[in-house]
Amino acid sequence: MGRALTKLVSERLAVGCEADIPDIARTALSTMLVFGGLAFALLFALAPLLAQLLKFEHGLYHESVASMRWLALGVPFVILSAGLVGLLEAHSKFQSINTIRLLMGLMNFAAPLVVLSWSRSLVPATLSLTITRALTTILYCVAVGRLQKADFSKGSFKTNQLRRLLGFGGWITLSNLVSPIMAQLDKLLIGSVVALSLLPLYSIPGDLINRLSFVPIAVVGVFFPAFAAYWASRDHDRISTLYSHAGRALLAAVFPVSLSLFTLAPEGLSIWVGEDFSRQSTPILRCLCVGLLVNTAARVPHAFLQAIGKPSVTAKIHLIELPVYGLGLWWMLGRFGILGAASAWTARMILDLGLLAFFASGEASYVRREVSLSLVAVALGVAAMYMTSLLAEVWLRLAICACVALMGFATTLRVLLVTRHHV
Repeated sequence: MGRALTKLVSERLAVGCEADIPDIARTALSTMLVFGGLAFALLFALAPLLAQLLKFEHGLYHESVASMRWLALGVPFVILSAGLVGLLEAHSKFQSINTIRLLMGLMNFAAPLVVLSWSRSLVPATLSLTITRALTTILYCVAVGRLQKADFSKGSFKTNQLRRLLGFGGWITLSNLVSPIMAQLDKLLIGSVVALSLLPLYSIPGDLINRLSFVPIAVVGVFFPAFAAYWASRDHDRISTLYSHAGRALLAAVFPVSLSLFTLAPEGLSIWVGEDFSRQSTPILRCLCVGLLVNTAARVPHAFLQAIGKPSVTAKIHLIELPVYGLGLWWMLGRFGILGAASAWTARMILDLGLLAFFASGEASYVRREVSLSLVAVALGVAAMYMTSLLAEVWLRLAICACVALMGFATTLRVLLVTRHHV
C-alpha cells in the first residue's frame, strides 16, 4: 500500500491533477490503519499459542506472551509509517525520511540498552521498541503535515481509490510474501540436507551480503517516484535517461563493495573469524558477491515495472522463481554442499535479472538500449572482480579497491545530484 501510494501521488503531481491527492492519502492511510488494527488483534490473541509453539521454558512463558503483545501493539505504527513514507517519497522528501530512519535506528538499539540497565525482563525492552515505533510514526506525521498538497485531513474515503490501491498493492504484497521465503530457504535446507554445524560457514557471509542490500534499496527508492511521474506524463526521453541514471548510480554504489569483498575475502575473513574459517568460506563469499552485483542491477527494472503499473509482472516472476529455486537449491546442496547453496542463490539472481530485463524491454522499447548496457556492465564488473582477485600483492588489490571506491562514490553522488536537479 505504501508503494501504491507513492505511485498514485507521484502521477498526480506529474500531470497537475492534485485535487484528489488528499482523498488518495486519506483512503490509503485509513485502510492501512484498519489492517494494522486487525494485525494487532490477531497477534495479541495468538501470543499464548505462539509462545507454546516456540517452546519457551516455563519460567519465560508469561514474559514471552507479554512481550509479544507489546510488540503486536507496535504493528499498526509500522504499517501506518509505511504509508506516510510513501507520501514523503512521492514528494521527494528523502532528507526527512532518512533523518527519521537514522533516529529510529539509533533508538532501536539505545532504548532496550537503557532499559536493561535497570531491568532484566524482556517486557520493558520490547515495550521500548513499541514506544520507538510510535514516536517514529509521530515524526512521519509531522513531516507529512508540512505537505500542503497531501493534507489527508481534508480528504475523504473513496472506494474507487481503494480499488486502485488494493489492486496495485496486492501484487506487491504477494511479492513481499514470496521474497522472504526464498531469502531464508537456503539456510533452512542447509540444516536439513547437509549439516547444521556447517550453517555458520554460509550464514556469516550470507548475512553480510544481505546487510549490504540496504544500499541499492535506498538508492532505488529515489528513482521509483520519478519513474512513476515521467510515465504518467508520457515523457519517454526522460524515462530513458532516468533508467540510465538509475543503473549507473546503483552499480557505482555497490560495485566497489562487491569488488572489495570479492578481492580481499581471504585476508578479511582471516582477520575477522580465523584462517580455517576463511579457507572454507572465501569461495562462498565470492560467489555471493557476484549475486549481490547482479541483484543490484535487477532492482532498476524491478522498480521500473512497478512504477509503470506492472506489479503483477514482478509478482509472477517471483512465483515462477520460487519452485525453480527450491528444486535447484536442493539439488545443488546435495551435489556441492554449502558452495552449491551460494551458487544456487547467485543463479537465482541471474535468472531474476534476465526475466526483469526482458519484461522491462518488452513494456517500454525505448529503454532497451539502457537495459542492454546494464547487462554488459554487470558482466564486465564480474570479470573485473575475478581478474583483480588474481593479483598476488595485497597492497595492489587494496589500492585498486580504494581507487574504485572513490570513483564509485563520486559517480553515485554526481548522478543523484543531477537526478534531483531534473526531477
